[in-house]
Amino acid sequence: MIINKHIMRTTNEKQVLQQIVNAGPISRSQISRNLCLNKVTVSDIYSQLLHEGLIREVGHGVSTRNGGRKPVMALLNVGYGYVISINILRSRFSMITCRLDGRSDNYESVSTRDVDLTTVLDMIDERIANTIAASDSRLLGIAFGLDGVIYENQILSAALKGFKSFDLAKYFSDKFQVPVVLENLANESAIYERDFAGEGVYQDLISVTIRDQVAAGIVADGHLYRGHNGEAGNIGTCPLADRYHEGSSSTVNHFVAEGPVLQRIMAYQHIDRVDVNRIRRDYLGHRPELIAILDEFAFYLGKVLGDLSNTFAPDAIIVNAPILELLPEVMDQVREHVDRLSIRRKAPLLLSKNAKEASLTGGASAIIHKALGLDDLQLTFKNERSAVLEEVES
Repeated sequence: MIINKHIMRTTNEKQVLQQIVNAGPISRSQISRNLCLNKVTVSDIYSQLLHEGLIREVGHGVSTRNGGRKPVMALLNVGYGYVISINILRSRFSMITCRLDGRSDNYESVSTRDVDLTTVLDMIDERIANTIAASDSRLLGIAFGLDGVIYENQILSAALKGFKSFDLAKYFSDKFQVPVVLENLANESAIYERDFAGEGVYQDLISVTIRDQVAAGIVADGHLYRGHNGEAGNIGTCPLADRYHEGSSSTVNHFVAEGPVLQRIMAYQHIDRVDVNRIRRDYLGHRPELIAILDEFAFYLGKVLGDLSNTFAPDAIIVNAPILELLPEVMDQVREHVDRLSIRRKAPLLLSKNAKEASLTGGASAIIHKALGLDDLQLTFKNERSAVLEEVES
């Protein structure tokens, strides 16, 4: 078997850059040892990356026991450029800028209540343009996340009106002349758990996001599993048997999605907007109406997570839900319901460490992979930003 030299060269370049991203600061000799490549090949690639400005040298490491010259250490040059990640939800969009090492800043959440699609696109366009104008480095790519089915960068179905079949990627790629990646929120959250929170630990995981819809992002053997036409993880429309009425059923979205649960809470509170402080106060005060609603939510979510655990046998299932970030104690009820199920596989059930920004940061990772030409390779980041609870809109 003869391996094409150009393909082999490209593979080596990708692996050297991957080493610098994941293990930097790192020396050329250490890269050579890690990859089992000869030092001349590594030095040639290293020099090219340095010339392009993708990496930078940051001093010297420790010499070997035999003495000799101290090795020069290299890091990814985070000043080379930045990416933007945007999530579009039912009544708002959120946005972060992110450096190439995964560290993010400039979080912004913008209400789009009673705003049409064209205006939403104009609002996003304006904020991207403002970010570019204020930055002293260049934009390398944009990621968009939304609820729906997305395949090969096309929106096949969406919870938001007007987005189905709209070529969002081309629209913004043409405007800003950068690559654009589209992904659904659950897949973005799964990327975050793989690349940030898990720090390479979880090779088989499921991230369940509970927003306008309930969806699962599935990582199998370190790679995102999309299924036929990107339909994997579309669990919100699956039927779920009613707890009290035998033979009756509704969808997972009806029992577990954020909107219906919050509507039930607002109904007993006789208000038309979500008050997170009151929800927390009622929970700590054991308000019976709230306790009953949350018990229903925990029961049905337990059924969903139990089925996923038994079917996919992941290393872990991570739940991303604002209601559980507000009331993490409810997750213990969910675990109790799963423990009662007669299933063989019960994976650890965890809460996302950053429910508010997980999908945004996962989107940033996806576009960083694209910008660096490392789509098929594992990158491990450490995001040092602290999460801040954001009020949930009805």
